[in-house]
Amino acid sequence: MHAVIVGGGASGVAIQRACEAEGIRARQVSRSTGFDVTAESLPPLEADVVIEATNIVATGRKSCVEFFERSARSVAHAAAQAGARHILLSIVNTDRPEVQGYGYFAGKKAQEETARRFSPALTIVRTTQWFEFGAQVLQRNRLGPLGFVPGMRIKPIALEAAARVLAETASGKRGGDLVEVSGPEEMTLWELVRRTPGPGGILPTPVFLPTGFGRAFRRGALLPDPGVEEVGPGLEDWANRADPS
Repeated sequence: MHAVIVGGGASGVAIQRACEAEGIRARQVSRSTGFDVTAESLPPLEADVVIEATNIVATGRKSCVEFFERSARSVAHAAAQAGARHILLSIVNTDRPEVQGYGYFAGKKAQEETARRFSPALTIVRTTQWFEFGAQVLQRNRLGPLGFVPGMRIKPIALEAAARVLAETASGKRGGDLVEVSGPEEMTLWELVRRTPGPGGILPTPVFLPTGFGRAFRRGALLPDPGVEEVGPGLEDWANRADPS
């Protein structure tokens, strides 16, 4: 079996490794390799399964919706041309009405809807936020020496565990139209930031979001429903593995 992962960065590397551990030949494609999901035309893919793990560093609604819709259409077309299955990496509860004011979640919802419309052989894999999310928040919400941390209740997951679920979906061990997983431990985003390594020179600073989606985040809109499968290590075990000293 041959898998193509559309998307680079740490997630693409983790998914490729997980696929290879599952006995799947895997390679990454992205803008840097000549596969730009926003381009008018794309090179053909040779694959049995295409895993869409694209991302944009933006939170504006228009930018996110346009990018993720285009990504889903492009990957759906490439997968169909190859006769391949389409697996889309997404986020638990990204489709909830109360979080649509946050542009990134609106974009991910649009991506899911577009993929369902254009991909006949689609599985959506939703995960909760990864442990690396805390450091990303500090970097994205930085103003001078301060990194602003909004109130948020989450149940984060190790990236490696999320990647393993994607690989198991690719191999056929997991099936169905929708797979949802979370980590084992509920916490606030502030707790995650304080308990994981962050970028140097940034002082974590709590911030109150007076918006509807900010209120939803604080009330637990991103927590998985009861019964969603928990996978991977807890935060302390994960941190100890990342820093064995």
